[in-house]
Amino acid sequence: MSPGVLRNAVTIAGSLMERDALRMTPARVPVVGFKIRHESLQMELDVERNVTCELSALAIGPLAQQIAAMPMGVEMRLEGFLAARSARHQNPVLHVTKFELLESAK
Repeated sequence: MSPGVLRNAVTIAGSLMERDALRMTPARVPVVGFKIRHESLQMELDVERNVTCELSALAIGPLAQQIAAMPMGVEMRLEGFLAARSARHQNPVLHVTKFELLESAK
C-alpha cells in the first residue's frame, strides 16, 4: 500500500498543560510545541473506563501564534495527524491542523 492510501487523522479534546516558547523556523514560520491533558470516560467491552493521557503536540503558522497566546488550562478540541518527533525519536507528536476552544465544564 502506498503511504497516501493510509489514513492518519486524530481528534482529541483536552486542556493546555504545558507550552514551549514560540519560535521561528529558518524560513520565519512560527512554531510552538505544547502538551495537552485528556480526561474522559470511555466504553471498552461494555465497561466504563476512566481514561487519562498527556499528548505532545505541535502547531505551525497562524495556529502556533494563537496557541502561544492562550492561558494554561484552556480546554480545546484538536484535529491533526500523528508523526514521529524526529528521525531518531519515534514517539508520536500530534501535528495540529485545526483547533477550537471548548466551554469549560467548571
